Amino acid sequence: MSARSFELLLDTAFAPEEPKLFDTSAAAVYQKFEQVFKASRLDKGKPSEELSYLFEMVRLGVAIAFIKAYSRLADNEGARDVLELLKEALHAKNTREIDKIIQKKIALFDSLYHEIFVNEQRELILGLFERTLDASSKEELDELMLEGLELLQEIDFEATTEDDEDEPLDEDFLKDIK
Repeated sequence: MSARSFELLLDTAFAPEEPKLFDTSAAAVYQKFEQVFKASRLDKGKPSEELSYLFEMVRLGVAIAFIKAYSRLADNEGARDVLELLKEALHAKNTREIDKIIQKKIALFDSLYHEIFVNEQRELILGLFERTLDASSKEELDELMLEGLELLQEIDFEATTEDDEDEPLDEDFLKDIK
């Protein structure tokens, strides 16, 4: 269920584009994460570097889905920059490398808040993105994926871009105020 949710979240966020984030499918990445997670629980030991790395890959994938959806709703250059940064972090070989990539350009995240205005959908997506960055467990990521899927399926991405455009002012109205 969760592997399919992960894949569906990415597909929904990127539609009509195909998300090409991982060397394998998103579902395969999540399945590997689940496999290592279950093995780790059976060992009852400290989480391995592999588990931490796979957790970060899934978390980056969820975060990318939310930022991609956000960037579709807001023509925000900062969101595109954050999206590229997160994609770059997917190429890291370990968790330290991920941290190094993100920390180097951490200021990019501030730009996400410049153009929210009063758009409830953008705020909700940004909230899910923030919670994703703060997530520290598989259960939290699973919950965020389901919440995100529900929200993204309610959004009409085509209508929201048209609604945000400024309508031209009525010329009669302009004459009356002069």
